[in-house]
Amino acid sequence: SIEGHGDIVIHTWHTPENVLASITDTGCGITGENLAKIWDPFFTTKEPGVGIGLGLSISFDIVRKYGGEITVESREGEGSTFTVRLPLSGGGAEDG
Repeated sequence: SIEGHGDIVIHTWHTPENVLASITDTGCGITGENLAKIWDPFFTTKEPGVGIGLGLSISFDIVRKYGGEITVESREGEGSTFTVRLPLSGGGAEDG
């Protein structure tokens, strides 16, 4: 979450086996307590009526379904980096 002005940096790269993307922001970061819960369905730090806490949970499940992973590094007060890795082979996606 960025309040006011901040930066978002998107970096993409590949290895022989994977395609990767990282998204880094200069927002408020995620507390250690919340970091352990961010992938849980319906977890949110927003006030009631502003989102339902499914975005990261759904994203995590989709990426995992395709044999990939999402990781996060965060420092409170400094920002966060989310990294998505997807295998080039398509690893594990269901047909149709």
